[in-house]
Amino acid sequence: MPGSIFILFNNKKTFIVIISMVKIILLLNSCTSLRTGIYLVSIDSLNGEAILQNEPNVRLFIENVINNYEDYSIKAFERTGLSFQFRRSRLLTHSYYVIIQDDEKFWTLSFYGTQTAFRSEGAWALNADSDMDSYMMYLDGNNKWDVNEIFPENSINVRKTIENIIDKMNSNITFYYRNHIRNRENMDNCNTALYDTIVLNDVSATHPEGTGY
Repeated sequence: MPGSIFILFNNKKTFIVIISMVKIILLLNSCTSLRTGIYLVSIDSLNGEAILQNEPNVRLFIENVINNYEDYSIKAFERTGLSFQFRRSRLLTHSYYVIIQDDEKFWTLSFYGTQTAFRSEGAWALNADSDMDSYMMYLDGNNKWDVNEIFPENSINVRKTIENIIDKMNSNITFYYRNHIRNRENMDNCNTALYDTIVLNDVSATHPEGTGY
């Protein structure tokens, strides 16, 4: 499943949702059309292959950010992995960056699996539908996605963070959705990719409690 996965079993309705998702996941390896459909609904209207093919354009964009880094700022956020999820949990939390230019324009950036599977080829995506939807609703005061800013009291070093993301792109990292719980060499998910690349100007800051990693 793209992103990091799970929910707290706090009521019967939530438990039923999780059981349904588990059943779907068990079918993933045998039904390509189902995997594609879930991806389009939960991640982006483009499929994973399109996101993978677009990564060179993402790279060009963030290289331009480095060249003009003084015009940009970056914030980091976490949210629920699915729109109908009640709240973030350790296994079902998605992390993403928001790149902001002149306090007006913004783009989301995050690392995704390119298939609805436990492991798949990974790619960095700009403005994935689910990221944009969650962030824009958050700005409008609707926190349906349980969005939370990571390190709100600390500024992020734009140049060094983007350089780290480009290094990740060069490493051909495989996506593994449980990587923030069971870290594996040369693998990432959305959460570990963000925490491995983020550089804070306050080097003494530590990962806040309750985050996905």
